Amino acid sequence: MKKTLFLTLGLLLLTAFAVRAQEYIEPVEKWKNAEVWGNNYHGWAFHQDWEVDFTVENQDGRFTPTDAEIAEVERLIQKRIAYVNREHYNQQGDCPIIDEHMRLYRRQYVGFTNDRGDHIMWVNFLWSDSISDARLADDIILTRGQCGHFWHIKCNLATRKVYGLEVNESGDLEFIPRVKKPAPRISKSKVDKKQKVRKTGIIHRPDEKVFN
Repeated sequence: MKKTLFLTLGLLLLTAFAVRAQEYIEPVEKWKNAEVWGNNYHGWAFHQDWEVDFTVENQDGRFTPTDAEIAEVERLIQKRIAYVNREHYNQQGDCPIIDEHMRLYRRQYVGFTNDRGDHIMWVNFLWSDSISDARLADDIILTRGQCGHFWHIKCNLATRKVYGLEVNESGDLEFIPRVKKPAPRISKSKVDKKQKVRKTGIIHRPDEKVFN
């Protein structure tokens, strides 16, 4: 009788431990970009914690672009790009005039703040059939060459100024290598072999990645 009782208690304890080990743990890291669509635009917004290889003038921090901010930036750029691009720099011959082909570019959005607290959006424009959507969603793409097929610009949401237009030079397309970010160390869970657990103890499954 005592032996049966001890075995039952042991099984209950093991079951409780296994259930507790499988409890969901809120991940610290969030999925760091989100696909966005709007009137005549399609792109990806990157979280404020996403590392980038460039800065803006008087930078004081970063912010995560919201849908409303992206819509406003797109409205301002599409309204003023013809004037900002009036000299058609690097847009001769077979190179497209950028303000005449706005629908044909995919976008990448990165948010910065300056020392006055203004929100400044850096927007990367990439010719739609040159790079896959999967790659555009994976990381910021910086390039050289291919003239008006690749360009970027900035927009200050506080002052509503559109400025800093930079259009690629002519020549073959070249991807500028990004600074490689170290990947987190990962080990397998002892309870669920399909889960991967960071050394911090945070369960990190694809369905837990949430843009915030």
